[in-house]
Amino acid sequence: MKKTDKNKYICIAVLAIMVLGLFTFSIIQSKNQQLTENGNYSFAKARVDKITYDDTDKLDSDKSVMQTKQEFEISILNGEHKGEKYKIRNAIEAIDMHRVIVSENDEIVINYTISDEGEINSIHLYEMVRENYLYLLIGIFIFSVVLICGKKGAKSVLTLVFTSFMIIKVLLPILVGGFNPLIATILVCVVTVASSLFFINGINRKTIISVLGTIGGIVIATVIAIFIGNMCKITGLAETESQMIAYTNSSLGLNFKHIMFSAIIIGSLGAIMDVSVSITSAMDEVLQVKSNINKKDFIKSGMNVGKDIIGAMSNTLILAYAGGAFSLIFLLYAQQMPYTNIINMEIITTEIITAFAGSLGLVWTVPITVFAMANLVFRGNRKNKGIK
Repeated sequence: MKKTDKNKYICIAVLAIMVLGLFTFSIIQSKNQQLTENGNYSFAKARVDKITYDDTDKLDSDKSVMQTKQEFEISILNGEHKGEKYKIRNAIEAIDMHRVIVSENDEIVINYTISDEGEINSIHLYEMVRENYLYLLIGIFIFSVVLICGKKGAKSVLTLVFTSFMIIKVLLPILVGGFNPLIATILVCVVTVASSLFFINGINRKTIISVLGTIGGIVIATVIAIFIGNMCKITGLAETESQMIAYTNSSLGLNFKHIMFSAIIIGSLGAIMDVSVSITSAMDEVLQVKSNINKKDFIKSGMNVGKDIIGAMSNTLILAYAGGAFSLIFLLYAQQMPYTNIINMEIITTEIITAFAGSLGLVWTVPITVFAMANLVFRGNRKNKGIK
């Protein structure tokens, strides 16, 4: 067996052990979860068969109307009560901005309570069923990636599934189980990045440099976020969702500041990984074209590529975060709040730290990757022998 093949098998074995270890640990941690349940409510999908009463048009035509309602018949589509038919009365307040108004043949989500005899006591409209259209969107995305990128596109889709699994089935149970969010997130991200890149690009030194560059960028983003976050006395409870979790699941003892830092790591991971891979690929191409290049020019070429990437990617990352907080930004602008009030709000401070810490990690990924690549290629004062 060749030494390179042996190293590949060792690397695969180590990653497999780490993935299985983290997954096992998440199962153990999940047993410690004490999440608040949805009371006595059960949920199911249903179809609107017939609307028997509807005066919701008055909400727009008559401003004096404070409440309207819809009455409709439904058929339950899944669960223990599949096929059963019921009537629902849904009151809609004029002041309610999130109005769920149904039409015939719409699929909806209902919640209901069960009597001691196993029959439905009360039943209410919960939400519209939207997942079918989301699956359509995801299907179009997968088809487009595979169509345009071929085999590598298919591999990318599989790594996306793996990443989703690692976050949802591994990271979240570990966090809810009370383990340190920062350590858990970094471990999961390292395993995810290494596994994804090795699967897409193969196990070689170029991929190893990409992994190291990504880890370096993530570490810098995390350190900066922690330092500035502590200086700003961030609590991690600025968002309504965090407050709700803290209130309803206070027994978990979650560190929301560290969870915020974990969100920064996850949010910037993709962009940082993209930068690192792009630089190593570009520098490898330089080696193919100019095999006799010296170390100084090699580093210069890598930095030039990095500068072009940073110009686009830093804007991409900041605009992505700005887009996510656009409703909040619009609200503050519409209320004409003073600049001092806005900039010192914790929720705004959190968004700024998230955007710029992630972008700084992205920026520093460039020199980390470039110098790691150069030192590997020209290690031991030897001439360039490539990076296969």
